[in-house]
Amino acid sequence: MSMSVFFKTKNWIIRRQYNRIVRSLATQSPEKIIADCEKKILKAFYRAAKNVPFYKKLLDEKKIRPETIKSLNQFTQHVPMIDKETVFPGNSLVDICYGGELDDVCLIYSSSGSSKVFSFGVETWKNRGNIAVGLEFLLDNVFRIFDRKTFLINCLPMGVKVFTRTIPVAETSVREDVIIALILKLKDEFDQFILVGESPFLKKVVEEGIKAGVPWKGLCVNCITGGEYIPETYRTYMSTLLGIEKGKPESGIFIVNMGLSELSLSIFSENVETINIRHAAIRNDQLRCRLAGKESRVVPLIMQYFPQQTWLETLPDENGNPELIVSMLHPESKIPLIRYNTGDQVKLMSYSEMERILNEYGVGKLMPTFKLPFGIILGKKLSVIDEQSKEVSVTEIKEALYDKIDVAGKITGNFRLLTDNGKALLWVQLKSEVGNCNGLKEHIIDSISKYTSCLVAVELYPYDRFPYGLEHNFERKNPYI
Repeated sequence: MSMSVFFKTKNWIIRRQYNRIVRSLATQSPEKIIADCEKKILKAFYRAAKNVPFYKKLLDEKKIRPETIKSLNQFTQHVPMIDKETVFPGNSLVDICYGGELDDVCLIYSSSGSSKVFSFGVETWKNRGNIAVGLEFLLDNVFRIFDRKTFLINCLPMGVKVFTRTIPVAETSVREDVIIALILKLKDEFDQFILVGESPFLKKVVEEGIKAGVPWKGLCVNCITGGEYIPETYRTYMSTLLGIEKGKPESGIFIVNMGLSELSLSIFSENVETINIRHAAIRNDQLRCRLAGKESRVVPLIMQYFPQQTWLETLPDENGNPELIVSMLHPESKIPLIRYNTGDQVKLMSYSEMERILNEYGVGKLMPTFKLPFGIILGKKLSVIDEQSKEVSVTEIKEALYDKIDVAGKITGNFRLLTDNGKALLWVQLKSEVGNCNGLKEHIIDSISKYTSCLVAVELYPYDRFPYGLEHNFERKNPYI
């Protein structure tokens, strides 16, 4: 059997598996999907309580007997929340793993350490296939990888792996020169490319690629990004450079995925329908307020999640903002975290509630086929407050910096938001080749005024004089504050 026939046969078998998943998600009611998943949460709790040394010790210290937790209500009332600081600094990796051993582990990877605390993800040989299934389902649902000859370039830092059984993958990490060389060498060999990377690095890759003669607009180049809040203006900027047109998926698709290394999985993901819902909310202020709140001038990311793999809750932080709490449901999770506070601001919404809201505003046709619940995501709470108690957030600044295509093309994306004598101040790093920046500051201030009522003073710094270092470290997330 030739290799071509082998892969076609293999993909056909895998596609049959996915067709069963699609039929299930498209035909089950959203209420039944949630009800089925509610039954799994107590099993996941008992499994962790019995088999994870760290978790057994924690419950003993809290004087919680797992056998007394017999309902979802008791679970949410009595099972303690944990977070990165609770789990990782003071415990060995063995003690937070299922079974208290690492014998079945095939891969260990780390978070970026941007918060000064490292968290870790662990994969087993057995679970590796489950990860591939989830990724391939996402890729085929959005990019139709079974119908188009596809090449994926993993630009994620620190050796984060992309598991797939169906398409070729290049693991380049944050080397834009390697990525550009690959695209130029293979541009005539594939129907489409998929770049997977964090947003500041993808910006650099595409911009440097233009200088190197990469014909982005003549290729079908898709992108998957995440790791931090992604403004819609950034997507517009990148789509402009890549030649991605709204409503024309054959020109490319730019989606956002949200995951955590310590959870070893993706939690939320966009699709074409959820992107269109976000666009509708941008066009309609009333719809934006219903989804994001009356105070927001920014439309957050709108994504769906699989309740079959994670049980999600939100609880208010000290300021009343909903923070995401995650519990792992899969019985093969090596680090089965239960009620794990990610620190992300997320509003959860059922499929039925989203459908009611969209119908109310005449855009019900935008509802996704899969009857999965939604996450409305604003990311981490990062902001400063001026002397008049007005607040400006990193989220709003990001939207503003990419608001005008010409402005976005002159900055690196590296900035710091701070206060000086009670006044909000934004320091922005210019790209190395930018000399004349007449009017640039005024354009940025004008864009900021669209997204916040806080007055923000702007300082532009030549590339080599930016106070926080010349190079954005693409191995770590930018702190921005």
